[in-house]
Amino acid sequence: MEIKKVLVFNPFGIGDVLFSTPLVRNLKENLLGVSVHYLCNKRVYPLLKNYSFLDKVFIFEKDEWRDALKKSKLAFLKKTVSFFREIKKEKYDVVFDLSLNSQYGFFLKMSGIKKRIGFNFKNRGRFLTDKIDITYGYSDKHVARYHLELLKFLNITPKDYKLDLVLSRESLQRVKEIFEKNNICEKDTLIAICPGSGDSWRDTAYFKRWPQENFLKLCEELKEGLKVKILLFGSKAEIDVCSYIESELKNDVINLCGKIDLEEFCTAISLCNLIVTNDGGPFHIAQALGKKAIVLFGPVDEKVYGAYPVTDNCVVFAKHISCRPCYKSFRFSGCNIDKQCLRGISVDEVFLAAKTLLKP
Repeated sequence: MEIKKVLVFNPFGIGDVLFSTPLVRNLKENLLGVSVHYLCNKRVYPLLKNYSFLDKVFIFEKDEWRDALKKSKLAFLKKTVSFFREIKKEKYDVVFDLSLNSQYGFFLKMSGIKKRIGFNFKNRGRFLTDKIDITYGYSDKHVARYHLELLKFLNITPKDYKLDLVLSRESLQRVKEIFEKNNICEKDTLIAICPGSGDSWRDTAYFKRWPQENFLKLCEELKEGLKVKILLFGSKAEIDVCSYIESELKNDVINLCGKIDLEEFCTAISLCNLIVTNDGGPFHIAQALGKKAIVLFGPVDEKVYGAYPVTDNCVVFAKHISCRPCYKSFRFSGCNIDKQCLRGISVDEVFLAAKTLLKP
């Protein structure tokens, strides 16, 4: 089978999309002259739009379909048919369906893509032609390695490329201007602090986060002991926790939470010397940029969603208590001990790790 055009479909968030970049790179380097396209949601589009191993990026935003359905069934049908035709006219030879969703699988089948590769989780892969069964979700190795395992259906022996993220010159210029306005200069040692993270967990995001009092104390020790500048980052949903730290430090930090977009955040991280964050998108962005990072894991298994590949640039904190990880099979089972896995990580040990990573 001659493969001229491949689609990768991934409707998930920041980490999941970055975990798929080694897959994309392997496709491009093993299939001579292949055109690789990607279908993602609007939020993560900035992570892919400059990626040289992709020839085209589509945006699939399911909220737009929901809005269309609320408007009328006819509006929903028109939007669906239009998008269906757009995918069908590309005449893909292969799709890597990373959605774990039978409805999307049916859509891709009806789009005329003959070879459909993905994962069969709880029989949701019934419309795939080639699949790997995952009974309990991702559990025994990193997600990126699961993705690479799918290449066997194209007889490709994958290479363990790192996560990829390419930034634009325009974004770099915008961030430099933001830094200048905040009196940040090139000689400053910059530490990015992300005390939020876990937007996709919504009401249960609290259980993914190291206590905000710990982040505050860490910021105090970093400023006193290492003479650095602290930058606070987060989404608009995390403004409260960043504002708390800013107010307690008497505005002696630079709070950019909710003030910059995702592309600018990635660029800002690229200019920092270190990032300290809860498990989530900011950590995976730091990995893709090759930045020094400290990450705090609670409910989620660090073997599955942690460092890839493992390097000396990254320090992972995860307390091995009997009830963790409590996020399994893509579900959080709840917590009866008020996230003792995260509370067990002391400020002193995180500060020591930061001090060690910042050594020349």
